[in-house]
Amino acid sequence: MVAEQILDHDEPARENTPSELDELTHAEMCMLYKESADSIRFAKAHQWKSLGSTLLVFGGMIALGQLAPNNMTLVNLIIAVSFLSSAAVIYMLVLYQVWQNTEREKLRDISSHFSSFSQFTRAIKSSREANVHRYTLLVFMIAATLIGNVLLVLSVSPLYR
Repeated sequence: MVAEQILDHDEPARENTPSELDELTHAEMCMLYKESADSIRFAKAHQWKSLGSTLLVFGGMIALGQLAPNNMTLVNLIIAVSFLSSAAVIYMLVLYQVWQNTEREKLRDISSHFSSFSQFTRAIKSSREANVHRYTLLVFMIAATLIGNVLLVLSVSPLYR
């Protein structure tokens, strides 16, 4: 409903309804809001760092496999480690996503106690649209991990040389 009110441009200027919180409680809520927003940024950054470092490790394993192509024990170990790494990274990416969703819920609850202007501003981007963006990026990260793993296996496996 708040988002619909924002999109209605024919509506006369809105009256701001201030927060009903006392100053100390309002300050606490602002601090909690900032902590949650910082946690989301931290988790997002770690998602990308996890993906990037995994792909770099895969590149290193490809190089190692190319240096000793006839050592089947090493090749099998590289492939096994790559599968374990992929599973662990995908699990971490999902955990970071769940953590971000928890922090977003906290932001929604905290912002409901702020002024009506604050609530109007937060409602500009729909949560459905934001979820599509977030989960599209998560799927991209998982796909990049899996593609990296497939390329590693194809490049070190003697069957594909």
